[in-house]
Amino acid sequence: MPFLRPIAASLAFLSAAGCLAPPAPFAPETPAWRVAPLFAAPPVDGRGRFREILCLLAAGLPEGEAGEACADLLWRLGDEAPAASTPRPLPPHDPRLRILIVPGAFTECFPGFGRPFEDAAPSLAAAGYRIDWIPVAGRSGSEENAARIAAFLREFPPQEGERLVLLGHSKGAVDILDFLARYPAEARRVRAAVAVAGPVAGSRLAERWERLEDLLLSRFPLAHCPAGDGRVLADLGREHRLRRLAQDPPAPGVLLVSLGAFTRRQAIHPLLLATYDLLASWDPRNDGLVTHAEQVIPGSLLLGWANLDHWDIALPVRERLNVGGAGSRKAERRLLFEALLRMLAEQLP
Repeated sequence: MPFLRPIAASLAFLSAAGCLAPPAPFAPETPAWRVAPLFAAPPVDGRGRFREILCLLAAGLPEGEAGEACADLLWRLGDEAPAASTPRPLPPHDPRLRILIVPGAFTECFPGFGRPFEDAAPSLAAAGYRIDWIPVAGRSGSEENAARIAAFLREFPPQEGERLVLLGHSKGAVDILDFLARYPAEARRVRAAVAVAGPVAGSRLAERWERLEDLLLSRFPLAHCPAGDGRVLADLGREHRLRRLAQDPPAPGVLLVSLGAFTRRQAIHPLLLATYDLLASWDPRNDGLVTHAEQVIPGSLLLGWANLDHWDIALPVRERLNVGGAGSRKAERRLLFEALLRMLAEQLP
């Protein structure tokens, strides 16, 4: 896609110019750590049960795929508790779940890359789930997008027995948290809020790339990329996000859920390699845009970290921009999405 060439060239230049420090060693078995305000509630560890559900689903895949999907799709970090001695059955589908997905930053700027979990949704819709996407501004901050989420819910008629779930990929998770804090009346309908690879505690990249974003989009404007309020990266700075987390208490009655991602450098999409290397000087356990420690909502149910990059966990970028025969992650996305919905069906009272 020609419009991505200047972005790729800029990232390659920063890497070649020596802006990247040597990466730290990659040690996936090291216990997880998190970035959160002092005294923030620790997450509730749901990794064992989520892994169990994922493996039960993987067992139903065609022969030869189940073992790989179960063993390699979720990282087992050093602080994960051992699996339960007596496996529990797979939770049944719950068609009362109503899933509203909030896309991340710049998603509307690149419509050819699809929407989060778009390629995983049809098979789950066939099982009775109702899945929709909330249109937000790709270059606007969380305050504007929180207002858009609230307006969408006001026009979105409730249905009897629904269990409304907001799921945000990347910055979409931050927009959802801002919505829950700013619009308590509309938030009362929400039963669960899920962050998927969300920069919950901000991202070290945000301040560094804010001026680059303005430069690139001013010189190479995109037809589907209105400027909005221009706060997309400003709102992802770590200082701003940690202040918001400290000021905004968890929404009462809403189950908060975190599903993160990180992977090895050789599994990162080529367009994310420069940012991966930059983050790796602090934490090699990153997904190309966010470190593993920044992806956890305080007090949330933690499902773990998928062995995927920031795009692969939710978006078909690799399939639609297949550089060098990089393969597909559609099967992994679908498996994770279904395991997540099954986990929600079990966890929501």
